[in-house]
Amino acid sequence: MSGTLREMPLSECEEMLLASRVGRIGVRSEAGVYIVPVAFAFAEGAIFGHSAPGKKMALLRLWPHVGFQVDDVRGVTDWRSVLVQGKWHELTEEADKVHARAVLLRAFDGNLWWATAGHGHRTSLADAMLYRIDIEEISGRAQDGA
Repeated sequence: MSGTLREMPLSECEEMLLASRVGRIGVRSEAGVYIVPVAFAFAEGAIFGHSAPGKKMALLRLWPHVGFQVDDVRGVTDWRSVLVQGKWHELTEEADKVHARAVLLRAFDGNLWWATAGHGHRTSLADAMLYRIDIEEISGRAQDGA
């Protein structure tokens, strides 16, 4: 038996982004699309994140228009998914970096266990490259279990 498929209102999408800590960022690549999981915080109408240098950051600098997705899957007929379309910005000004670090630390209650960024590279928040995704569109769908 299947659940009811529905569009999620903006308020529910934002609540899910606020509660989530891991999402997937999709960026264009030479071969198509590159999608990787990232730790993040949703605040001030934007997505904040950090990363070690590598393929993801190089691609984002070339093609800053991104897709970002979070899911809450309890079963094949009981799930929610939020998709964000937006523009990625690397934070280079010290004041912006300090602000982003504060947003991330608040979101993770000061725990730095998630300091591994990228493909096995250990990068502390102090040394990480910081970014913000300015949201252009948010949509969400859910299938409520039956």
